[in-house]
Amino acid sequence: MKTSVNRKLIRCLVISLLFILPLSENAFTVGAPNALGGPNVLSTDVARKDYAATVEMLERFIAHEMADKELPAVSIALVDDQQIVWSKGFGLANAKDRTPVTDETIYRVGSVSKLFTDIAIMQLVEQGKLNLDAPVTRYLRDFHPRNSFGKPITLRQLMSHRSGLVREPPIGNYFDPTEPSLARTIASLNDTEVVYAPESHTKYSNAAIATVGYVLERTQRQPFAKYLKRAVLDPLGLSHSSFEPTPETTKNLAKAYMWTIDGRTFEAPTFQMGIAPSGSMYTTVNDLGRFMSALFAGGRGPKGSILKPATLEQMWKPQYAKAGQKTGYGIGFGISEMDGHRKIGHGGAIYGFATQLSALPDDKLGVVVVTTKDAANAVTNRIAEAALKAMLAARQGKPIPQPELTSAVDPNLARQIAGRYVNGDKGIDLIESGGKLSVLSTDGGFTARLRSIGDALIADGKLSYGKKLIPRGDQIVIDNETFNRIAVPKPQPPPAKWGGLIGEYGRDHDVLYILERDGKLWALIEWFEFDPLEEVLENVFKFPNRGLYDGERLIFTRDAKGRATQVVGGERRLQAATGRAGGRRPATSHHPPEAGEGAAQRGACRSTAEGGRRVPPAGFGGTRQARSHNQARHPVRFD
Repeated sequence: MKTSVNRKLIRCLVISLLFILPLSENAFTVGAPNALGGPNVLSTDVARKDYAATVEMLERFIAHEMADKELPAVSIALVDDQQIVWSKGFGLANAKDRTPVTDETIYRVGSVSKLFTDIAIMQLVEQGKLNLDAPVTRYLRDFHPRNSFGKPITLRQLMSHRSGLVREPPIGNYFDPTEPSLARTIASLNDTEVVYAPESHTKYSNAAIATVGYVLERTQRQPFAKYLKRAVLDPLGLSHSSFEPTPETTKNLAKAYMWTIDGRTFEAPTFQMGIAPSGSMYTTVNDLGRFMSALFAGGRGPKGSILKPATLEQMWKPQYAKAGQKTGYGIGFGISEMDGHRKIGHGGAIYGFATQLSALPDDKLGVVVVTTKDAANAVTNRIAEAALKAMLAARQGKPIPQPELTSAVDPNLARQIAGRYVNGDKGIDLIESGGKLSVLSTDGGFTARLRSIGDALIADGKLSYGKKLIPRGDQIVIDNETFNRIAVPKPQPPPAKWGGLIGEYGRDHDVLYILERDGKLWALIEWFEFDPLEEVLENVFKFPNRGLYDGERLIFTRDAKGRATQVVGGERRLQAATGRAGGRRPATSHHPPEAGEGAAQRGACRSTAEGGRRVPPAGFGGTRQARSHNQARHPVRFD
């Protein structure tokens, strides 16, 4: 009897609540702001009604890209001011146990981490505890990279990639699995040399933001990860985010995958890097959505303000910019434009993961996209841009723009047009293999997979998207410039003095290849970037003034037989591993013999094992973000 009465009371209460609490159209979608002022997320794939057409387009597009680019998983969140209006996961977080990915799956988001490190610094700038323009030695008295330029390095320079520091520190870099402390990592920079005069050149540097994080650790007398959680992550309500692995992150972390130049796919390494402030954040797309809502609220999170609106505006202003310049690096944030709308954000790539966080601060619209395939940033960038354009159209009541979809190149066409094409001192190689076609600039960069779109070819792969090529007989037209086909003579053997240098270096999770091409020594680094090397002195070579390792040097040491036993970059000297003596004769063709995205690299470098002692590359690696192209002429680039 008592149980029956209780059940009646419960039914009455439920019915009463249904009449008392109004049900909006969004009641069971990603919800309205919660009582603390932050966005409330009901983990669901049901979109707010005004974005239904946007979501339909994105679901089709994501499915297409996952199939075409072989992506194991994608998660996405769309933000409209204080609401996460849609978030969803696609694919599997763990293929072995068939765990589905969701909007609450944990990912490593690489260089997106930098935004949070820089925000923590700006909090202390607001409080008058740090000065952006004081020499950083005011806070790190033992920080002394060799600087021949006579201009001290500041926090502002470090945070806007204008310090001139090397990309990676000798210890604790992207390649280094030994998990050193942040203190040891930054101390190793004293063995490096500043590459460019501070403020003179945009040179992306993970070492720079790691140094910024160490300023936090030293001045606040608290380990970096714990300080970031207390000062930034917790006030923002990012309960699933951390800069160090926790039981939750370890349990819910998606499996990510590498794809290599020799055609292998393997699980990405998960070691902790010494440069944690630059790239070691664990988070979910919903937490990053909450972060964007705080930006749109002028720096106010669910537990109060983390930054003043004026401080955010300062971070969103290009630093060291020319008059009228609207794009470039702000403080932490990358600043660009999309169809006349100001855009801010950052990308990230860390072993096996690719991320894009993009926001239109004046429109208060944002998107974050993450996938679990190494270096697939062209895909996350394209999905993010399609999302923002669709959200703008939905808000304006316009038709939703549909992304262009490409198709495979006709194998007969691929075989017919393969070859080298030049225009003055610029050139490209169209490389065919197995009926597939790829393109590589004779100046280096990424090899881009080509697909068909109408009568044109277009770069469309994991590494790049958008550059169009129009075949016209023995000519290729790119950006209204005509490139003429030329015959390439049989290449000569490489100079004997390079014989002991050509080969493979580094650990298995990220191999550095040295090869010969067109009478020059080249590096293939971080699996995908080709760089021609300039010989400075015997055994000393310089990277171009662009790309991942902009202006840096490689220094080889040889044994008595003339074979390289170690390579030094970023001033880190490491001994050769054993078991790699000898090998096949190096490839000497003017372009790699295979095609397809990544395939060109497979052919080029697996055949260059002569002298190939595998030694850990010194100080190399990174989050593949922001390639500088500061040079007099403009080569054809597909990255």
